[in-house]
Amino acid sequence: MRWVVSMAKKQKTRIKGPWIIIKGNMPRHLIVKKVVNTFIKTEYRKKGKGIEFWYPVEKLPNGEMLYIVRPGHKKNFDFKVDVLRNYGFGEGSHKEIAKDLRRKRKESSKKFERLLVAITEIFNCSENDVDVLLKKNRGIKNLFRTGGSTTALLKILKWLFIMEDIVYWDNEGRAFLFNFLGYVSQEKSERTLKIALNSIKNPQKLKSFMKKAGIEWISCDT
Repeated sequence: MRWVVSMAKKQKTRIKGPWIIIKGNMPRHLIVKKVVNTFIKTEYRKKGKGIEFWYPVEKLPNGEMLYIVRPGHKKNFDFKVDVLRNYGFGEGSHKEIAKDLRRKRKESSKKFERLLVAITEIFNCSENDVDVLLKKNRGIKNLFRTGGSTTALLKILKWLFIMEDIVYWDNEGRAFLFNFLGYVSQEKSERTLKIALNSIKNPQKLKSFMKKAGIEWISCDT
């Protein structure tokens, strides 16, 4: 499926790819293999300047679909998660999502622990189907008055974790994102947090700030 989008002085051709469904306890290496193979199969004869590939990956509560989009900000198999502003996370940057989690934790640390259990399951790939997680953790969808939708948050994070695996497979991409979210949500000093957000560029720098805050680094199980 193709559709053309007019963008100011230039046009982009969007090609809609097949659904990419990741469920169950599929381990990271098999997730990466499935996603990348889908990219290759769909794109290998259709690439070119001004062409974007849009893959539907999740259904959201408001009837919209969450897409991942290629090419991403980097080269090779990188992609962008198409986070619309009405989801409540701005443009969906790591910082914006981390700040949303911080606000949720400030609203209720007890409720936040329930949300963290679900995020940890996604992080460890022990359950990749967010809808299953929501059924298992009843009531989690409507826990917070603060920030964006919990359902959208979990589904976006699932694909941000996958993106980190694909781009930084030889490093701590998935763990870097997970621990970054944990650090931002827990840092007690607003002043230190402001400094950290402007200076954390790699796992080593994050580990330094976490150590000073007394927060333990958590590695992925898979």
